[in-house]
Amino acid sequence: MNKKIKVIRDLSLVEKELSSAQGGVVSVTLQKDSFAQFATIFVYQNKNVFFYIDNEELLRTIKLDSPAKFTILSDKNVSKDLVEKKDPLYRLFSIVVTGIVREAEEKKTIKDIAQSFIEKYSGKLLLPEKETQTKGKLLFVDSEELLAYDETGF
Repeated sequence: MNKKIKVIRDLSLVEKELSSAQGGVVSVTLQKDSFAQFATIFVYQNKNVFFYIDNEELLRTIKLDSPAKFTILSDKNVSKDLVEKKDPLYRLFSIVVTGIVREAEEKKTIKDIAQSFIEKYSGKLLLPEKETQTKGKLLFVDSEELLAYDETGF
């Protein structure tokens, strides 16, 4: 099988895909120089990827201010203009956000991101103050690099 990988450099397209994606995989460094990967829902805002962690054991072992990656992968419809008249078997679009994992500490940011989660995943625009309580700690990948690829296999 052959594959063709195209690097996507259109930042507006990449950010649109990040904003509309429903979930991704986070890879974080742990205290004992190992790493953990887990799937999560997220919000992309201000060039950062925000996500909640409610697993106390994982929270204790994550090494904050260390390298982290966040990846989304989506299966795209195959279009003939991209594959140059060859019969495609698959088409994958991926985005990798590389940066530093940090804990959100500013109250305004925490409140704004909680509201963004509500809007993205429930469709509601606003919940009363008492209902915006969230479970877990709000962490984020402070992005340093965004890489996007469009891969077609044939």
